[in-house]
Amino acid sequence: MDKATRTQISIAFFVTGFVLIAIQDLKRLDTIDLGFTWPYAIMFYCGLIFMAVGYYLK
Repeated sequence: MDKATRTQISIAFFVTGFVLIAIQDLKRLDTIDLGFTWPYAIMFYCGLIFMAVGYYLK
């Protein structure tokens, strides 16, 4: 895998992980209705794993 592709995959994993953690954190705000009820614990841990993979690939 060349360096440019690896960097893009790294950024994609890191941003996806950050979004998963941010969505999980927004559940505490009553004014924001996300319209779905996902298992937030799974989203949080998947977000952490994605961020770790993104950091590892950099």
